[in-house]
Amino acid sequence: MEALVGAVVLAWLALVLLAFAMAGILRQLRDLQAGVAAAGGLAATADGGVLGVGTIPDKPETPLSVRPRDDAVCSVVLLVDENCPVCAEVAPHFDDLANRSSAAVDFVVLARTPVAKFAGLTGARFVADPTACHLLDPGWRPAIVVLDRAGAMVTREPAGSAKVVGAVVTDAEALADASTSAPTQNG
Repeated sequence: MEALVGAVVLAWLALVLLAFAMAGILRQLRDLQAGVAAAGGLAATADGGVLGVGTIPDKPETPLSVRPRDDAVCSVVLLVDENCPVCAEVAPHFDDLANRSSAAVDFVVLARTPVAKFAGLTGARFVADPTACHLLDPGWRPAIVVLDRAGAMVTREPAGSAKVVGAVVTDAEALADASTSAPTQNG
């Protein structure tokens, strides 16, 4: 009988220890989720809304290479890679859209290193900037990112087809039109 009681007590003790371990793992998982959300830049407003997909920190070491030019309202950034065949298919379409777009939208093709096949772009500027790639990197290529004037990410999504690229550029142009036609508060 004493052996049976000892076994039951040990079993309950093991269950209690497992419950504490699960609680610790759950806490670490929540901390990890919060850290990933913060790294992705999910900025919440006071009312619980989301300001944008993310923000590039406004620090002196933050690359200005992908921010909109002074005369542009937003920047559309196509992240490419030398070994990405889809990037080579999408980049010419992106460049055509840049040639036809208004000056209020800045078009940037971004890679970590100089890539010869993207050197002949005429409408979009090619930027080789590993720091900017690191800040904007969603983990896939090609990716398209829209940044507003302040450096906040408006959108970031896969750019696997000309249709997706066209839709994101259309949205960026609408954002630029809305920003330029918005009434001023001083009037």
